[in-house]
Amino acid sequence: MSKKIQQSEFEQIIQPLPSKDKIVLREQEITTEWLQENVARCRKLMKRDLWIGPIWVILYGILLFKTGYSNLTIAIFVIGAVYFIYTIFTTGSFGLNRKRVSVYEELLKKMEN
Repeated sequence: MSKKIQQSEFEQIIQPLPSKDKIVLREQEITTEWLQENVARCRKLMKRDLWIGPIWVILYGILLFKTGYSNLTIAIFVIGAVYFIYTIFTTGSFGLNRKRVSVYEELLKKMEN
């Protein structure tokens, strides 16, 4: 059974999020199921970034050290840059998703108590 969160408490919890996310949360009918789904989605996105980011940095560093600014090094850099720019504008950065997870978990905790 979930309980209703007071508006002032809700606003305080969602304060760390960007205004776009705050607007979505204010308009959304928030249920525990919705929050759990979003926590899982954000964690999956964070895990994806943790797999791609370090591998890209290591690969780029090795190629830069071994071959200098070759076509392959530049291509790897561009691929990584395009991935992270696309990710930031579509699903959010690792840091933003971490904030979302903490806010959603705090809302879940308040709703379950």
